[in-house]
Amino acid sequence: MSDEHKKKLIREFQCPGCVCGVNPDDCENFKFEQVGNWHHCEGHVPGTSFLFVRSGLICLGLPKGFCRVNRRHEGSTESYIRLHSKEEFSSHWDRCNVAVWAMEKDGFLFVRTFMPRVDLTVVDVIEGGTLDMVPGAINVGEFVAEID
Repeated sequence: MSDEHKKKLIREFQCPGCVCGVNPDDCENFKFEQVGNWHHCEGHVPGTSFLFVRSGLICLGLPKGFCRVNRRHEGSTESYIRLHSKEEFSSHWDRCNVAVWAMEKDGFLFVRTFMPRVDLTVVDVIEGGTLDMVPGAINVGEFVAEID
């Protein structure tokens, strides 16, 4: 995947609602980071919240069921979103990295991954991914309308 395509994914999934900016090309805090087979903007800071909702911050670029930010990530520079291409992706799900929720939408697979050993949750976004990649995960697409 080209660096420009990686920036496009960052623009689509991380930039909406980011307090730093909405475009990597114009953002002073944009900091591309490649970690193994995934990438993200290290400068990303989610900053959108709904009034009267106790859910805390949300990432506007992610679909319902995957957009809520774990309170541990609020105000943190820790990565919450990991962006992948199907070609570069190698499964990291096992007993220590559990694919809990998954949903296919618009050519992407969204997976809420929980790491119980370190009590951490992240969202993996895999371009071209399918539910077959996460056979043990709950298909959020079956009940996404019920999620607030």
